[in-house]
Amino acid sequence: MTNRRSPVGGWPIAIIGMVLLLLVYTLRYALIPFLFAGMFGFVLNPVLRWLTPRMGNRRWPGAVAFSILIIGGAGFALYWVGSTAFQDVSHLLGRLPEMIRTGVGSLVGPDGIQVFGTHYSPQQVANKVIDGATNLGNAARVLLAVKIGAGLLAEFFLTMVLIPYFLVSWPRLSAGALWLLPPERRVSVERMLPTLVPMLRRYMVGLMCVVVYTTTVAYIGLGAIFHVRGAALLSVVVGVLELVPVVGPISSMLLIGLASAQHGLWHLLSVMSYALALRLSIDNLVGPFVLGRAATIHPVIVIFGFVVGVILFGIIGLVLAVPTAACIKLILEEYYAEPIAPRSRARSGDLGPTES
Repeated sequence: MTNRRSPVGGWPIAIIGMVLLLLVYTLRYALIPFLFAGMFGFVLNPVLRWLTPRMGNRRWPGAVAFSILIIGGAGFALYWVGSTAFQDVSHLLGRLPEMIRTGVGSLVGPDGIQVFGTHYSPQQVANKVIDGATNLGNAARVLLAVKIGAGLLAEFFLTMVLIPYFLVSWPRLSAGALWLLPPERRVSVERMLPTLVPMLRRYMVGLMCVVVYTTTVAYIGLGAIFHVRGAALLSVVVGVLELVPVVGPISSMLLIGLASAQHGLWHLLSVMSYALALRLSIDNLVGPFVLGRAATIHPVIVIFGFVVGVILFGIIGLVLAVPTAACIKLILEEYYAEPIAPRSRARSGDLGPTES
């Protein structure tokens, strides 16, 4: 007599999902290299699938070529930004007090500001800001910064190591992830994949395009046109901040304003006008065009998903907040469009044509 198992119901799947979320929360920092390497494997899979028949049905030559390009490009970018940023940061630290006084003077004016009934002169405000910046430089904080920097470098090199494996083995990894689902639930997931996968891939490619576009255009304006000190590092930071919905663009504007405030009021207004034009081009032209359906999520949902994702999962939540919200929206649209099952079938736990 052949043994027959019972269908896997909703509650076991929900419990397994909660366990997986708890595991991701516990390992959220260790999973960062796997996330970014997996993004490259996911995005480049159609290209490698197209190249495979043209390379004797072998996937690894194309994967190796893309790995060399990605690792070489990342290494060159790291070297260029690092060498440029070292000079800029050294110069910045030497002129930091003067920059703070100039910036505070431009922001609060010659008469100072009134805060809760107490008047502060520009010099007093500048001194308080300088004291706060000085306190950040004590030994404990410097040691913490060194540890964070070493951790980021380790994450970077591990990501570079993992990229070739994900490029070569992405079909097997994705098939293995689908195999983990119960067979009676697998068909319904496979039915959603043609809708979800293109949307996710377009969002990730679009996000990369937005980051590259923002970094390039910011460097052209800040470096070549307005000659802002530290333009290379500032442009990279502004581009990376595009990964953070809502909060990132606001932080970018503040950083650009602080960096350009030392050159005078007219220079500040010119740079901020350029930054505003860049922001409008991203929000109204580049972003909606390259991000596709993921860009149609309501801003309130984006902010909520971003806040919850960052608080719970850190960088992983930051990167996956918007695509997760877009996936949930598409899944609910697909599910609610289906006809309601008869009450007798719902009681018996029949899942329709997906069960065998």
